[in-house]
Amino acid sequence: MTLFVEEKDFDEVTKEGFWIADFMTDHCGPCKMLDMVLTDIIFDNPEINLAKCDIEKSPAYQERFGVTGTPTLLFMLDGEIKSTLTGSQPRDVLETVISETMYG
Repeated sequence: MTLFVEEKDFDEVTKEGFWIADFMTDHCGPCKMLDMVLTDIIFDNPEINLAKCDIEKSPAYQERFGVTGTPTLLFMLDGEIKSTLTGSQPRDVLETVISETMYG
């Protein structure tokens, strides 16, 4: 499942299950490249949820999570941040972090 999430709703949305929070902007080239990879991963793994977090529409994300560049990904399990990646990443790197986060 992929949802566009505003900062005020973030905690409620991500409190249960495995989530990738994608801090992005609409005009970011690396964000668009990463989005294609994430879309494929989500399609192949429906148990993974994706929270798209536009830092221009909800600037409070930057201060709250220390987002200094886009894209930034938070890998979360039941509301707890387990790992963070910055920058566009290849699928194999993302799948490794997902596996380590979900299954230890």
